[in-house]
Amino acid sequence: MQRRTFIKSISAMMATSTTLGCVSNSLATEKRISITDFGLKPNSGNDAIPALQKALAYCKKHPGTSLIFPFGRYDFWSTKADRDFYYISNNDDGIKPVAFPLTEFKNLVIDGQGSRFVFHGGMVPVIVRESSGITLKNFSVDWDVPFHCEGIVEAVNKKESYVDLKVKDGFSYRVENGRFIFVGEGFENPVIKNLLEFDTKRQKQAYMARDNFQREIQPVTTEIRPGVLRLQGKYPSWPKVGNTLLIMQERRDWPAFSVQDTKNTWLENIDIHHSGAMGVIAQLADGIKLDNVNVHPRDGSGRTVSTTVDATHFINCKGHVVLKDCLFQGQIDDGTNVHGMYARVAEIHDSNTITFELVHYQQLGIDIFKPGSKVNFSDSVLNVFHDNVVDKAVRQDAKYWTVSFKEPLDSALKVDDVLDNMTWQPDHVMISGCRFTGNRARGALLTVSGKIIVENNYFSTPMMAIKIGSGGLKWYESGPVESVEIRNNIFDNCNYAKDSSAIDIVPGRKSKATTPYHQNVKIYQNEFRVYNERVLTTSRTHGVSFVNNKVVKTNEYPERKSAFAPIHVERSSNFVYQGNDFIGFGHSELLFIDGQLVSGSGKLEGEG
Repeated sequence: MQRRTFIKSISAMMATSTTLGCVSNSLATEKRISITDFGLKPNSGNDAIPALQKALAYCKKHPGTSLIFPFGRYDFWSTKADRDFYYISNNDDGIKPVAFPLTEFKNLVIDGQGSRFVFHGGMVPVIVRESSGITLKNFSVDWDVPFHCEGIVEAVNKKESYVDLKVKDGFSYRVENGRFIFVGEGFENPVIKNLLEFDTKRQKQAYMARDNFQREIQPVTTEIRPGVLRLQGKYPSWPKVGNTLLIMQERRDWPAFSVQDTKNTWLENIDIHHSGAMGVIAQLADGIKLDNVNVHPRDGSGRTVSTTVDATHFINCKGHVVLKDCLFQGQIDDGTNVHGMYARVAEIHDSNTITFELVHYQQLGIDIFKPGSKVNFSDSVLNVFHDNVVDKAVRQDAKYWTVSFKEPLDSALKVDDVLDNMTWQPDHVMISGCRFTGNRARGALLTVSGKIIVENNYFSTPMMAIKIGSGGLKWYESGPVESVEIRNNIFDNCNYAKDSSAIDIVPGRKSKATTPYHQNVKIYQNEFRVYNERVLTTSRTHGVSFVNNKVVKTNEYPERKSAFAPIHVERSSNFVYQGNDFIGFGHSELLFIDGQLVSGSGKLEGEG
């Protein structure tokens, strides 16, 4: 793939003559500056923030500059970092210290040259906002003290309802009045959200391990000896001795990268070893590419968990969204989620004016009502029934917006219907050569209308590898899809923590509606390695095809009988099934279509 068009050429970048002040003249002709020109040396242990603030001030005045960090370790403390209020979708909003606050920058390259960026305290490493032509490359992101805790299970007592846990080195906590408290550099959090078991040998969520949510009643915690905790409370899913137990906090405050209201953003050769929220979260980004962006625990760290929620997440982005040759491992939620956002009709004022509500508290403040945007309206079962164009939008507060439209509204429109912005949707989503493994939850969630290609990837996820749904409830994540190709991927024993299919194409609002929601999904030339036989579930679709795939029975996990057939189809039209090989199965009833088990037309091996 060619380098982005907004970086026209090296010669064009060097054409403008500038006065560099303290910056060395040798770099001036190339518009390259080094962080060392501002007094910061690698491996010094000094706070990089003061020098970085000076360097970024220079870069903002001189578009087209490359800021270089000579190879080494750089440390960033939150105390002197710039602060501002940020709404970050699907994360928690608030005033946040930011190491690299890239607001209103143009054509900036930040090149770490393989350096390790280590952060201290509650802060966001990078926020790109209202900027264009930003390239971030060749560095890693990590924290000395992580935002979660991990330990090895030493004992389990079901009768007395407790687990004894030896905390791993490098994790910080304290116990006060029977309560576990997360402790970091400059922050504390006294609320445990979840206790989740991981298989220590596999470095994956343990087989059929369930979330042990602790929101209502926190576990009674005692330190029975130095470094060993007794966590007494409810355990719907009991861990095994020797496995790893994650202690997860509730907040999503500190993503590694936030990209907001931007044009053409490129992340290249970046390792995200940890963050106190998502790895990369992009909202209203026009063109974004992640090339060799790897979310995974640092080698030798002893950690199982990388980011404390999704590895990557994209909401109401447009242009292209590209994930190329990335690794998503150990994050405590999905590998990626690409979607729009429904806004709920709260009040209808007249034939052209509506007040909308942004429903989920982690989606507040996101402006999906930009004038000139083409939008559509859907009813309670997500059937689209009206199109229009935004004329003017007035923000009442972070939650409510009053919007006027260029054309009269449909008379059928009512409160609780939803709006979806079709202008701020990607034209093209490409996920290629990526690896999804060792996380909690799903691989890729995809609900946008543009062309989606998922090819040459590896999935080994505890739930669905690919989920094509919608969020008409709770998260209000919009859909549907109109053109998807899933080809040449390996699905390796997914669903080992939930009875589900490797690929699940089901709308998010349950109803008895039969009208198609998702359409035109082609699944071909993939290899499915399955222990539970479930491969595909599809409902309310039109034009789904499952062609020339190989499905291989394995013994990776204990076999679980399911009420669902390997291919489960309901309330769908134009479903195509042909040329598939099922290897190692003892039956021929492969398809369940609208209540009837039928034999597939593919080649069946291992029958008996």
